[in-house]
Amino acid sequence: MNHEVNTKTLYAIIAFAISIFTVCPFLGAAAKALSPTLVINVLYHDVSFVNSRVSPLALHTQPLVVHIGNVFKIHAIILNNSPATISFISGPCDSPLSSTFDKNVVVKHGVRCFLGAAVHLVKLRPGEAGQVIGPGIGTTYQGAAPGMTVTTVTFHYQSDNGASASVTRSFEFNIV
Repeated sequence: MNHEVNTKTLYAIIAFAISIFTVCPFLGAAAKALSPTLVINVLYHDVSFVNSRVSPLALHTQPLVVHIGNVFKIHAIILNNSPATISFISGPCDSPLSSTFDKNVVVKHGVRCFLGAAVHLVKLRPGEAGQVIGPGIGTTYQGAAPGMTVTTVTFHYQSDNGASASVTRSFEFNIV
């Protein structure tokens, strides 16, 4: 079974890499259209994530280029490399991602969603991957000053026995 999980993980990583190589030329063209001197810097401070049981991969901001004053979100691909199914709540009001920033970002907490909003319980079986976006409605991240900024992203989930768990990764991005 361990070989099967590793094979699924490998296939997930290969599929992700193919999608990045397919999309990158289009992203590069869009980035060049924004600014002829644009450099997108994303540096991962913890590159051992592939061996972790639950791994946030491909962390990035949306939009990819954050300008001063932009409100942005954090995107991640979550890879379940554990031997068990994990679950998390995801929807317009709730996000399993939370972030803190070392500088250059203002985090605002506003009005939360109303009770009638849709909530989705997402389950990832061993070897599966899924996309998550944060923060949920009611919290905003806004670029406040130019420069390189380190964000620490925490993904919250539940293990198959119902215990709460989380995994944290950091990456660096530029605010222009």
